Amino acid sequence: MKKLMLTLFFAISAFVVHAEKYTQQGDSLIVQFGNNTRLIIQAKDKDGILSLRQYDLNKIVRDMGAALDSSDKETYIYINEQNGRKYLKDTVLVISRKDGEVKITINEPSASVSKEKEDNSSKNDNNNDDNSVTRKVTRRYRSPRNGFDVLVGLNTYGQNNPLSYQSADYDLQPWGSRFVSLSWVRGAAISRGKDASLGLDLGIDVSWYNFMFDGNNTVRKDMQTVAFPALTNDVYKTKLTAAYIDLSLMPTLAIHRGIISYLSFGVYGGYRISSYTKVQEARKGRSERNHSNYHLNDFRYGLGAELGIRHFPDLFMQYDLGELYQTNKGPAVRVLSFGIRL
Repeated sequence: MKKLMLTLFFAISAFVVHAEKYTQQGDSLIVQFGNNTRLIIQAKDKDGILSLRQYDLNKIVRDMGAALDSSDKETYIYINEQNGRKYLKDTVLVISRKDGEVKITINEPSASVSKEKEDNSSKNDNNNDDNSVTRKVTRRYRSPRNGFDVLVGLNTYGQNNPLSYQSADYDLQPWGSRFVSLSWVRGAAISRGKDASLGLDLGIDVSWYNFMFDGNNTVRKDMQTVAFPALTNDVYKTKLTAAYIDLSLMPTLAIHRGIISYLSFGVYGGYRISSYTKVQEARKGRSERNHSNYHLNDFRYGLGAELGIRHFPDLFMQYDLGELYQTNKGPAVRVLSFGIRL
Protein backbone atom coordinates (compact mmCIF):
# COMPACT_ATOMS: atom_id res chain seq x y z
CA MET A 1 0.00 0.00 0.00
CA LYS A 2 2.78 2.47 0.96
CA LYS A 3 4.56 1.81 -2.35
CA LEU A 4 1.37 2.38 -4.29
CA MET A 5 0.58 5.66 -2.50
CA LEU A 6 4.13 6.98 -3.01
CA THR A 7 3.97 6.16 -6.69
CA LEU A 8 0.57 7.82 -6.93
CA PHE A 9 1.82 11.03 -5.31
CA PHE A 10 4.87 11.47 -7.57
CA ALA A 11 2.86 10.65 -10.65
CA ILE A 12 0.19 13.22 -9.81
CA SER A 13 2.79 15.87 -9.01
CA ALA A 14 4.61 15.38 -12.30
CA PHE A 15 1.45 15.53 -14.35
CA VAL A 16 0.00 18.56 -12.56
CA VAL A 17 3.19 20.58 -13.03
CA HIS A 18 3.07 19.85 -16.76
CA ALA A 19 -0.69 19.62 -17.01
CA GLU A 20 -0.93 21.92 -19.97
CA LYS A 21 1.35 19.66 -22.01
CA TYR A 22 -0.44 16.39 -21.20
CA THR A 23 -4.08 17.57 -21.11
CA GLN A 24 -6.30 15.64 -23.49
CA GLN A 25 -9.30 17.42 -25.03
CA GLY A 26 -8.72 20.37 -22.65
CA ASP A 27 -10.94 19.03 -19.86
CA SER A 28 -9.44 15.78 -18.57
CA LEU A 29 -6.15 14.33 -17.39
CA ILE A 30 -5.57 10.57 -17.52
CA VAL A 31 -2.74 8.87 -15.65
CA GLN A 32 -2.15 5.17 -16.41
CA PHE A 33 -0.42 2.93 -13.78
CA GLY A 34 0.54 -0.39 -15.36
CA ASN A 35 -2.39 -2.30 -16.84
CA ASN A 36 -4.98 -2.23 -14.07
CA THR A 37 -4.92 1.21 -12.38
CA ARG A 38 -6.01 4.45 -13.99
CA LEU A 39 -6.35 7.93 -12.49
CA ILE A 40 -8.77 10.25 -14.30
CA ILE A 41 -9.04 13.96 -13.43
CA GLN A 42 -11.96 15.74 -15.05
CA ALA A 43 -12.76 19.44 -15.07
CA LYS A 44 -15.02 21.82 -16.92
CA ASP A 45 -12.04 23.33 -18.69
CA LYS A 46 -8.27 23.28 -18.77
CA ASP A 47 -8.04 26.05 -16.11
CA GLY A 48 -9.79 23.74 -13.65
CA ILE A 49 -7.02 21.17 -14.00
CA LEU A 50 -4.30 23.81 -13.80
CA SER A 51 -5.84 25.09 -10.54
CA LEU A 52 -4.61 21.87 -8.89
CA ARG A 53 -1.21 23.54 -8.66
CA GLN A 54 -2.34 25.50 -5.62
CA TYR A 55 -3.05 22.34 -3.57
CA ASP A 56 -0.60 20.24 -1.62
CA LEU A 57 -1.14 16.82 -3.18
CA ASN A 58 0.94 15.18 -0.49
CA LYS A 59 -1.72 16.10 2.10
CA ILE A 60 -4.53 14.83 -0.11
CA VAL A 61 -2.82 11.49 -0.77
CA ARG A 62 -1.98 11.08 2.92
CA ASP A 63 -5.59 11.67 3.98
CA MET A 64 -6.86 9.27 1.30
CA GLY A 65 -4.38 6.63 2.46
CA ALA A 66 -5.60 6.96 6.05
CA ALA A 67 -9.19 6.59 4.88
CA LEU A 68 -8.34 3.48 2.83
CA ASP A 69 -6.61 1.85 5.79
CA SER A 70 -9.66 2.37 8.02
CA SER A 71 -12.42 1.31 5.60
CA ASP A 72 -13.00 -1.22 2.83
CA LYS A 73 -15.68 0.94 1.22
CA GLU A 74 -15.26 3.34 -1.68
CA THR A 75 -13.33 6.38 -0.49
CA TYR A 76 -13.50 9.96 -1.69
CA ILE A 77 -12.54 13.41 -0.42
CA TYR A 78 -14.84 16.30 -1.24
CA ILE A 79 -12.89 19.58 -1.40
CA ASN A 80 -14.76 22.87 -1.42
CA GLU A 81 -13.90 26.47 -0.60
CA GLN A 82 -14.27 25.92 3.15
CA ASN A 83 -12.50 22.63 3.86
CA GLY A 84 -10.02 22.96 1.00
CA ARG A 85 -7.93 25.55 2.86
CA LYS A 86 -6.03 22.86 4.72
CA TYR A 87 -4.73 21.46 1.42
CA LEU A 88 -3.52 24.80 0.06
CA LYS A 89 0.20 25.35 -0.41
CA ASP A 90 2.01 28.20 1.38
CA THR A 91 -0.87 28.94 3.73
CA VAL A 92 0.33 31.09 6.66
CA LEU A 93 -1.42 31.41 10.03
CA VAL A 94 -0.83 34.70 11.86
CA ILE A 95 -1.85 34.56 15.56
CA SER A 96 -2.05 37.68 17.72
CA ARG A 97 -3.27 38.15 21.30
CA LYS A 98 -4.79 41.37 22.58
CA ASP A 99 -7.41 42.45 25.11
CA GLY A 100 -8.67 39.00 26.04
CA GLU A 101 -8.97 37.67 22.48
CA VAL A 102 -6.87 35.59 20.12
CA LYS A 103 -7.06 36.74 16.48
CA ILE A 104 -6.16 34.13 13.86
CA THR A 105 -5.54 35.37 10.31
CA ILE A 106 -5.20 32.82 7.48
CA ASN A 107 -3.11 34.30 4.68
CA GLU A 108 -3.78 32.23 1.59
CA PRO A 109 -1.79 32.30 -1.67
CA SER A 110 -3.20 34.66 -4.26
CA ALA A 111 -3.96 31.71 -6.56
CA SER A 112 -6.56 30.44 -4.12
CA VAL A 113 -8.59 33.62 -4.22
CA SER A 114 -11.76 33.41 -6.24
CA LYS A 115 -12.15 35.43 -9.41
CA GLU A 116 -14.67 37.63 -7.67
CA LYS A 117 -12.09 38.50 -5.00
CA GLU A 118 -9.48 39.19 -7.63
CA ASP A 119 -11.84 41.59 -9.35
CA ASN A 120 -12.51 43.34 -6.06
CA SER A 121 -8.80 43.59 -5.26
CA SER A 122 -8.13 45.24 -8.61
CA LYS A 123 -10.63 47.93 -7.62
CA ASN A 124 -9.08 48.36 -4.18
CA ASP A 125 -5.33 48.31 -4.69
CA ASN A 126 -4.72 49.53 -1.14
CA ASN A 127 -6.59 46.64 0.48
CA ASN A 128 -4.04 43.95 1.36
CA ASP A 129 -6.43 41.66 3.30
CA ASP A 130 -8.60 40.39 0.39
CA ASN A 131 -6.89 37.00 0.48
CA SER A 132 -7.06 36.52 4.23
CA VAL A 133 -9.62 35.12 6.63
CA THR A 134 -9.71 36.43 10.20
CA ARG A 135 -11.25 34.61 13.12
CA LYS A 136 -11.49 35.76 16.74
CA VAL A 137 -11.46 33.32 19.63
CA THR A 138 -11.93 34.30 23.27
CA ARG A 139 -8.76 33.29 25.05
CA ARG A 140 -8.68 31.12 28.12
CA TYR A 141 -9.23 33.08 31.34
CA ARG A 142 -6.12 33.85 33.32
CA SER A 143 -6.33 35.92 36.48
CA PRO A 144 -4.09 39.02 36.45
CA ARG A 145 -3.03 37.97 39.98
CA ASN A 146 -1.93 34.48 38.87
CA GLY A 147 1.52 33.29 39.85
CA PHE A 148 4.13 34.21 42.45
CA ASP A 149 4.36 37.78 43.76
CA VAL A 150 6.01 39.79 46.51
CA LEU A 151 3.95 42.30 48.50
CA VAL A 152 5.83 45.10 50.24
CA GLY A 153 4.20 47.77 52.37
CA LEU A 154 3.73 49.39 55.77
CA ASN A 155 1.83 48.55 58.97
CA THR A 156 -0.20 50.90 61.11
CA TYR A 157 -2.99 50.66 63.63
CA GLY A 158 -6.40 50.70 61.97
CA GLN A 159 -8.00 50.69 65.41
CA ASN A 160 -6.18 51.74 68.59
CA ASN A 161 -7.79 51.49 72.01
CA PRO A 162 -5.09 51.80 74.73
CA LEU A 163 -7.28 50.41 77.54
CA SER A 164 -4.98 50.64 80.61
CA TYR A 165 -1.84 51.37 78.57
CA GLN A 166 -0.25 54.60 77.42
CA SER A 167 -0.44 54.79 73.62
CA ALA A 168 2.95 56.53 73.52
CA ASP A 169 4.54 53.34 74.88
CA TYR A 170 3.68 51.29 71.80
CA ASP A 171 3.40 53.93 69.04
CA LEU A 172 4.92 52.85 65.73
CA GLN A 173 7.48 54.43 63.45
CA PRO A 174 5.58 54.91 60.15
CA TRP A 175 8.46 54.00 57.80
CA GLY A 176 10.03 51.33 59.99
CA SER A 177 6.91 49.20 60.51
CA ARG A 178 7.07 47.15 57.33
CA PHE A 179 4.84 44.43 55.89
CA VAL A 180 6.30 41.72 53.61
CA SER A 181 4.46 38.81 51.99
CA LEU A 182 5.47 36.05 49.60
CA SER A 183 2.27 35.14 47.73
CA TRP A 184 1.16 32.49 45.21
CA VAL A 185 -2.26 32.82 43.52
CA ARG A 186 -4.32 30.72 41.11
CA GLY A 187 -7.61 31.86 39.59
CA ALA A 188 -10.68 30.15 38.12
CA ALA A 189 -13.08 31.79 35.66
CA ILE A 190 -16.64 32.65 36.66
CA SER A 191 -17.59 34.56 33.51
CA ARG A 192 -15.75 35.84 30.44
CA GLY A 193 -16.48 38.94 28.43
CA LYS A 194 -15.02 41.07 25.69
CA ASP A 195 -14.32 44.05 27.95
CA ALA A 196 -14.03 42.34 31.36
CA SER A 197 -13.87 38.90 32.97
CA LEU A 198 -14.76 37.76 36.46
CA GLY A 199 -12.77 35.13 38.30
CA LEU A 200 -12.26 33.68 41.78
CA ASP A 201 -8.68 33.70 43.10
CA LEU A 202 -7.33 31.34 45.74
CA GLY A 203 -4.04 32.42 47.31
CA ILE A 204 -1.54 31.14 49.84
CA ASP A 205 1.21 33.27 51.33
CA VAL A 206 3.68 33.73 54.15
CA SER A 207 3.59 37.23 55.65
CA TRP A 208 5.62 39.15 58.21
CA TYR A 209 4.35 41.96 60.43
CA ASN A 210 7.15 44.25 61.63
CA PHE A 211 6.09 46.72 64.33
CA MET A 212 8.96 49.14 64.98
CA PHE A 213 8.31 51.19 68.12
CA ASP A 214 8.75 54.93 68.04
CA GLY A 215 10.63 55.27 71.34
CA ASN A 216 13.01 53.12 73.40
CA ASN A 217 10.21 50.81 74.49
CA THR A 218 10.10 47.11 73.84
CA VAL A 219 7.59 44.31 74.56
CA ARG A 220 7.80 42.06 77.60
CA LYS A 221 5.49 39.14 78.33
CA ASP A 222 4.22 38.83 81.89
CA MET A 223 2.05 36.08 83.29
CA GLN A 224 -1.28 37.74 82.44
CA THR A 225 -0.50 40.65 80.13
CA VAL A 226 2.19 42.28 78.02
CA ALA A 227 4.15 45.32 79.11
CA PHE A 228 6.03 47.98 77.14
CA PRO A 229 8.96 48.97 79.38
CA ALA A 230 11.41 51.69 78.35
CA LEU A 231 15.02 50.57 77.91
CA THR A 232 17.74 52.47 79.72
CA ASN A 233 20.48 51.74 77.18
CA ASP A 234 21.05 53.79 74.03
CA VAL A 235 18.73 51.97 71.63
CA TYR A 236 18.93 52.37 67.87
CA LYS A 237 15.75 50.42 67.10
CA THR A 238 13.38 47.98 68.77
CA LYS A 239 10.57 46.04 67.13
CA LEU A 240 8.08 43.20 67.41
CA THR A 241 7.82 40.74 64.47
CA ALA A 242 5.05 38.20 63.85
CA ALA A 243 4.99 35.72 60.95
CA TYR A 244 1.83 34.07 59.58
CA ILE A 245 0.85 31.56 56.92
CA ASP A 246 -2.34 32.73 55.21
CA LEU A 247 -5.07 31.67 52.79
CA SER A 248 -7.14 34.15 50.78
CA LEU A 249 -10.27 33.95 48.63
CA MET A 250 -10.81 36.98 46.43
CA PRO A 251 -13.21 37.55 43.49
CA THR A 252 -11.29 39.45 40.81
CA LEU A 253 -12.66 41.57 37.97
CA ALA A 254 -10.13 41.67 35.12
CA ILE A 255 -10.59 44.73 32.89
CA HIS A 256 -9.21 44.30 29.37
CA ARG A 257 -9.03 47.98 28.39
CA GLY A 258 -8.06 51.16 30.16
CA ILE A 259 -5.57 52.20 32.80
CA ILE A 260 -7.17 49.96 35.47
CA SER A 261 -6.27 46.31 34.81
CA TYR A 262 -8.20 44.63 37.64
CA LEU A 263 -10.16 45.07 40.86
CA SER A 264 -10.06 42.45 43.60
CA PHE A 265 -11.83 42.25 46.96
CA GLY A 266 -12.20 39.35 49.39
CA VAL A 267 -11.24 37.74 52.68
CA TYR A 268 -8.14 36.15 54.18
CA GLY A 269 -7.20 34.19 57.26
CA GLY A 270 -3.89 33.09 58.73
CA TYR A 271 -2.14 31.27 61.56
CA ARG A 272 0.83 32.64 63.50
CA ILE A 273 3.94 30.48 63.04
CA SER A 274 6.52 32.66 64.81
CA SER A 275 6.97 35.87 66.79
CA TYR A 276 9.93 37.61 68.43
CA THR A 277 11.30 40.95 69.58
CA LYS A 278 14.57 42.48 68.41
CA VAL A 279 16.53 45.22 70.16
CA GLN A 280 19.55 46.84 68.50
CA GLU A 281 21.64 49.07 70.74
CA ALA A 282 23.59 50.96 68.07
CA ARG A 283 23.33 51.46 64.32
CA LYS A 284 25.76 48.60 63.62
CA GLY A 285 26.04 47.32 67.14
CA ARG A 286 24.90 44.24 69.03
CA SER A 287 21.31 43.10 68.62
CA GLU A 288 19.26 40.80 70.83
CA ARG A 289 16.36 38.62 69.70
CA ASN A 290 13.85 36.92 72.01
CA HIS A 291 11.17 34.48 70.83
CA SER A 292 7.78 34.27 72.55
CA ASN A 293 4.08 34.47 71.70
CA TYR A 294 3.76 37.82 73.58
CA HIS A 295 0.05 37.08 74.11
CA LEU A 296 -0.57 37.61 70.39
CA ASN A 297 -3.64 36.02 68.87
CA ASP A 298 -2.72 32.87 66.98
CA PHE A 299 -5.18 33.62 64.18
CA ARG A 300 -5.55 36.66 61.99
CA TYR A 301 -8.41 37.29 59.57
CA GLY A 302 -9.78 40.24 57.70
CA LEU A 303 -10.68 41.94 54.46
CA GLY A 304 -8.32 42.48 51.55
CA ALA A 305 -8.47 44.55 48.37
CA GLU A 306 -6.20 45.11 45.37
CA LEU A 307 -6.16 47.59 42.52
CA GLY A 308 -4.24 46.77 39.34
CA ILE A 309 -2.79 49.67 37.35
CA ARG A 310 -1.21 49.12 33.93
CA HIS A 311 2.47 50.08 33.65
CA PHE A 312 2.61 50.63 37.43
CA PRO A 313 2.93 48.38 40.50
CA ASP A 314 -0.41 47.08 41.74
CA LEU A 315 -1.76 48.38 45.07
CA PHE A 316 -3.00 46.26 47.98
CA MET A 317 -4.66 46.80 51.35
CA GLN A 318 -5.38 44.39 54.23
CA TYR A 319 -7.42 45.19 57.33
CA ASP A 320 -7.48 42.74 60.24
CA LEU A 321 -10.91 42.28 61.78
CA GLY A 322 -9.37 40.49 64.75
CA GLU A 323 -7.23 42.23 67.36
CA LEU A 324 -3.46 41.81 67.45
CA TYR A 325 -3.27 40.89 71.15
CA GLN A 326 -5.48 38.50 73.09
CA THR A 327 -8.45 40.09 74.85
CA ASN A 328 -7.46 42.10 77.95
CA LYS A 329 -3.83 41.01 77.64
CA GLY A 330 -2.69 43.98 75.60
CA PRO A 331 -4.03 47.14 73.95
CA ALA A 332 -7.06 46.60 71.69
CA VAL A 333 -5.40 47.32 68.35
CA ARG A 334 -6.22 46.13 64.85
CA VAL A 335 -3.65 46.22 62.07
CA LEU A 336 -3.94 47.94 58.70
CA SER A 337 -1.37 47.01 56.04
CA PHE A 338 -1.00 48.63 52.61
CA GLY A 339 1.58 48.85 49.85
CA ILE A 340 2.44 47.55 46.38
CA ARG A 341 2.52 44.18 44.67
CA LEU A 342 5.77 43.63 42.79
